[in-house]
Amino acid sequence: MIGTRAWLLVTFVSVSAACASGPAPTPTPEPSRADATLADAPPEEPRAITPPPPREPVLPPQLAMLAGLMPLRSSGADTFRVARPNYDGRGVVIAILDSGIDAGVLGLGETTTGDRKILDLRDFSGEGRVPLTLVRPASDGTITIGRHRLQGFGRVARVATPPFYGGVFREITLGTAPEGDINGNGRVTDELPLLVARSTAGWVLFADTDGDGSLAGEPHVRDFAVAGEVLTFRSDPRMKGPITVAANLVEYGGQPLLDLFLDNSSHGTHVAGIAAGHNLFGVQGFDGVAPGAWLLGLKISNNTRGGISMTGSMLRALNYAAVFAEQRGLPLVINLSFGVGNEQEGAAAIDSVIDEFALKHPDVLVVISAGNDGPGLSTVGFPGSAERALSVCALFPGVFARPPQSGVAPAPDILGWWSGRGGEVAKPDVCAPGVAFSSVPQWRVGEEVSGGTSMAAPHVSGVGALLLSAMKQQGRTIRAVDLKRAMMATAKPISGATVLDAGAGVVDVLRAYRWLLAAHQTGIYEVRALGEDTDERPAAFRRTGLRSSADTLQRFVIRSVGGQPAARLLLEPDAPWLRVPSSIDLEGRPETVTVRYDALRLQDPGLYVGTVWASPATDTIAGPSLALVNSVVVPHAIEEGFETSGSLAPGELSRFFLSVPSERGGFEVTLEIRGTGEATLYLYEPSGQPFRDQSSITAGDEGSHIVTLRVSTDDLVSGVYEAVVVAPPTGGVRYSLTARLPEVVIATIDSGPRVVVQNPTASSRAMRVEADLVGAVQTKRVTGKRSGPVVVRLAPPRWASRLVVDVAVPPPLWHQLTDFGVTVFDSTGRKVSDSPLNYAFGRHRVELDSSRVGGWIDLELLPGFAHLEAPETWDAEIRIIFELATQRALHQDSTMAESVVELSPYEARAVAIPSEAAPVPIPEGFDPLIEVRATLSNGGSSVRRGASKLPEPALETP
Repeated sequence: MIGTRAWLLVTFVSVSAACASGPAPTPTPEPSRADATLADAPPEEPRAITPPPPREPVLPPQLAMLAGLMPLRSSGADTFRVARPNYDGRGVVIAILDSGIDAGVLGLGETTTGDRKILDLRDFSGEGRVPLTLVRPASDGTITIGRHRLQGFGRVARVATPPFYGGVFREITLGTAPEGDINGNGRVTDELPLLVARSTAGWVLFADTDGDGSLAGEPHVRDFAVAGEVLTFRSDPRMKGPITVAANLVEYGGQPLLDLFLDNSSHGTHVAGIAAGHNLFGVQGFDGVAPGAWLLGLKISNNTRGGISMTGSMLRALNYAAVFAEQRGLPLVINLSFGVGNEQEGAAAIDSVIDEFALKHPDVLVVISAGNDGPGLSTVGFPGSAERALSVCALFPGVFARPPQSGVAPAPDILGWWSGRGGEVAKPDVCAPGVAFSSVPQWRVGEEVSGGTSMAAPHVSGVGALLLSAMKQQGRTIRAVDLKRAMMATAKPISGATVLDAGAGVVDVLRAYRWLLAAHQTGIYEVRALGEDTDERPAAFRRTGLRSSADTLQRFVIRSVGGQPAARLLLEPDAPWLRVPSSIDLEGRPETVTVRYDALRLQDPGLYVGTVWASPATDTIAGPSLALVNSVVVPHAIEEGFETSGSLAPGELSRFFLSVPSERGGFEVTLEIRGTGEATLYLYEPSGQPFRDQSSITAGDEGSHIVTLRVSTDDLVSGVYEAVVVAPPTGGVRYSLTARLPEVVIATIDSGPRVVVQNPTASSRAMRVEADLVGAVQTKRVTGKRSGPVVVRLAPPRWASRLVVDVAVPPPLWHQLTDFGVTVFDSTGRKVSDSPLNYAFGRHRVELDSSRVGGWIDLELLPGFAHLEAPETWDAEIRIIFELATQRALHQDSTMAESVVELSPYEARAVAIPSEAAPVPIPEGFDPLIEVRATLSNGGSSVRRGASKLPEPALETP
């Protein structure tokens, strides 16, 4: 996900036969009810439109270039190109699998040699598909397409011959403004009639781009791969439209297929500028990493649904890029700034797809972002967790911490706090700058600065293109595994960072280039750590510590892939608690290495990371061929409370692991800032997922110096949580951190309402038990067919101020996916919100204004599967809550005294909550949702929500 998921055997489908006339058609997702409603809607009445005023860049591009906001210094790409200007990526293709690329932005038009930079733009998402039907011109020189009658058909007749095909593209299918406003007139309800016909140059597209109702004077546009032609729709004939549109025109079954290719996200355009921009924003010398490289823009995401990848879109795009490069004999780098959260690292089907692709195409380097869910462990997303990909973490460049000042040393680069960390996988591999000032479409002007591992991946893709360009011009062919190892073996380590944080470190172009010149050879190996039940994972990760003091053995299986010759690898651990043999001989069969842990060194709570590096005995200066990564977490037990304090330097972090028993009904973590400064508290669930309700909170200078994250009974997952305190890159901070369990537990909520409260302590407790109505709740299971959407129609009651939707998919299903969209549309078909799942569980909140209550809204669930074919059916569970703006008490003040309860140590008791009829009507099929509070005499409390049954609801007040 533009961000943003199977154990099945991958069968690759060759598209070479289709490439002569374009790619095989991409299946279009089945229409949702919202789309159907839109199609039936009457046309909007014409009215005067005032286009929005032009936007200005966040900073003048010349100043951004001089300030180094395209941070090439971090990898040495700038000095490498100055010393070797011909090794600038020329002759190499970088395929950007993303949200699209806007071909009209300055800086993506030409390479350093004057060639057309973007060789092809191709839509694999289906988002731009325009259904076409046969149309015929009238005798008066007009032609009718849908509800639109266009003049000037003579322009078409002079260029093309029958048959003619017409279709209508509706802006509203792209969502909200500005990205959905293709013609820039300030609204997203326009319909754009399109005409396709055959000319001597193949299929061509005609469009009324200026909205004057005529095709006279309009250019015709061929498939982008043929001529690189584009168009823009504009409300003012004197201005360029806000979004550049390319046409994908291919023939299938004797008829044309039309997809409009556009970047209605801006993500892919920004990524492309980092990888290979040349003279960005029209500024001479303002370049990305590899300005001489060519680009392929392969759209895999439906941006209207939150940037989700569609079923098979990644696989189709991968194959298309490989065939495109093979047919032209061009070196290829694939960039995937894309991903979602792993439920279990190494289990995702798309990881297998990527690894199988890499084996089939050994000369293609696949670069993938590590994900933005850091700084917690086990947060590398997939497909960044694919073993044979080069997974990239993010630096926060010092130039963005403070502006350059004369006589003042620049701020250092630090590891991005958001950057995904490893755990069950030995990822990420390398780091690169994860913030940059880069190209954006016209409608996105003002947001040129963007950050994330999505920005770090294209930097590394550009570095790969520089190295491939150098090797190609020297007549050398380099395998992807050699490129990957060159960058990892020569990377600059980051002080204080483990391999789980930063992999090998920061890429260095010159050092990697020299490594390749030295002609080091490397094998291709697969490493698996064996678990308790012989479960194999890429790394050894024990989140709950050692099982006992005797639990000191960890076995790794190493397999050679690709039939390389026998080799002896020297083994060297980098942590004192690791013991290994001095070497291992690989002779074509799987070999097992037993790593011994020193349990006496693993007793204090904390994180222990140790790596066994394996280097070839015949070429020790080449660096490690593989790594056996070991991580052991020794958690804090918080039954009696947990408290610590410390100080952090700028950009530094401290992590704490908390073992939380499920029977204690939740817990809370509090961060307090001592003195000045600020810090952010992050909380992660035992799986590594950011806490599902509120995963972070900041304390300090501009807000409260004491902040708390609370995990309720309803949201608690038993196991080891991780709390991380992070200082900002501009200043250090002193802090204290506490974690505690509740002194009273609300065990259950039943009809009546009746609750069971429990005293989990060794002391007597007196408490007051109260309850409020917070809304209405319904839990249901939904079943979908293949990759089509499921649409759940909801009628918000008039009293509802917010809709909350929890969506949970089974982990086995999650492993088959690449994305799962959760989108809400109103009754007119307009998108209200989107919040794709980033893990198998996600919470979606929608504020409900007066226009959305009393009517209906559609909740659309749309999966994207890794393989070309989706399963026959799939299931998910949804929990729908309509919340009141203000909670309503269920009992009168006079009855509250009756709810005071005294409990002996460890006693549990059922308590009836005095209640009246629900103060608001509960929708049919829903139950009242109540919130119960148990407040102790010392001020401590526990809160739990749950469905209950109340007396018959009151009649709705008009």
